[in-house]
Amino acid sequence: MKDYIKPTLVLGIICLVITAFLAVTYNVTQPIIEENNRKAAEESRAMVLTSADSFEEVTGDFPANTVDVYKASNGAGFAITTTAKGYDSDPLKVMVGIKADGTVEKINVLSNSETPGLGSKVSEDSFTNQVIGMDNSMSGYEMIAGATKSSNAIKNCVLTAFEVYDMVKGE
Repeated sequence: MKDYIKPTLVLGIICLVITAFLAVTYNVTQPIIEENNRKAAEESRAMVLTSADSFEEVTGDFPANTVDVYKASNGAGFAITTTAKGYDSDPLKVMVGIKADGTVEKINVLSNSETPGLGSKVSEDSFTNQVIGMDNSMSGYEMIAGATKSSNAIKNCVLTAFEVYDMVKGE
């Protein structure tokens, strides 16, 4: 009996000590991670809407795949983050900068786990730059051959951003 109790007790104590260290590490690093994520999001907003001086979060009853909506404090437009499912099971996450005149200034693909070398091309500037200056008609939008699901996901993200823009543009 003694051969079973002592090793079990030692293993239990080791597990408790390791768990305590992990909890302390999490509590120390979590605020740092959150601050880094906040700064990265702020930089992305500034990248998609360059004429904005600062941003204010807008809340509302937006479509389900809307992540967040920020209004430029100086009225330059909105930075809207949306998601859409492409070919991969993880959705694409795209931030769209829509100027006050209702056209896209720039988009930034924040998350893309599409097929490397094919669907992942939707994150490249050579593809995303085509939406610059487009309005909600998305007239002239071209797909990537062989990556239509990924291309459609980007288009759906932008269309959702326009839908949200129509809901908030009077604010």
